[in-house]
Amino acid sequence: MNNQNKRDRLIDSAAELFHRYGLSTTSLADIAKHAEIPIGNVYYYFKTKDELAIAAVDKRRKQFQHAFETLNETFESPRQRLTELLGYYDRVREEYTRQGCPISRIIEDADTEKDTVARAAAEVFDDFLKWSARQFEALGHSSEAARSYAITLLAGIEGAVVMAKAFHNPQIMSDELTRLTAWLESLPNKRISLGKVMAKVEAS
Repeated sequence: MNNQNKRDRLIDSAAELFHRYGLSTTSLADIAKHAEIPIGNVYYYFKTKDELAIAAVDKRRKQFQHAFETLNETFESPRQRLTELLGYYDRVREEYTRQGCPISRIIEDADTEKDTVARAAAEVFDDFLKWSARQFEALGHSSEAARSYAITLLAGIEGAVVMAKAFHNPQIMSDELTRLTAWLESLPNKRISLGKVMAKVEAS
């Protein structure tokens, strides 16, 4: 097993255990055991748990960034991209109901003003907001409105996760995601609306 594979195993194990049990209650020894790597070898790759946690967060961030890129490449409609994103959360509702959102779990355990791990995790949410806002802007909404809609979308998802976990009921997530989907579909495509108005003006 080469060094890179061992490092990856530690990151994967850290990401899984932080999601399952939280950052504060998971030790380096727990991660080493899960990765089947002697605890002494962990310090060759990561000097502290925070370093490993940041690497785990970065891995999840890259996964989300790749997902956003895939949605951009696969679907021409910004509305459909957003709807497909909600579909992803519906597919992981069982896991999120048991363990919560992997990013919010880390943020809950730390101080975002002082903790570098929590700040790194918050950047994952910031990526979500920026990508979502671009989709709303592509529908013709102002940057201010697009940012507000993006926050509404993320808050709705995260709130549904919290409620589903609290009541051990994944259907809560599904129901809220259905409502968010209906909300997305109700938002006008202002670019199309503007195009129709201009066409009428030109025809008159």
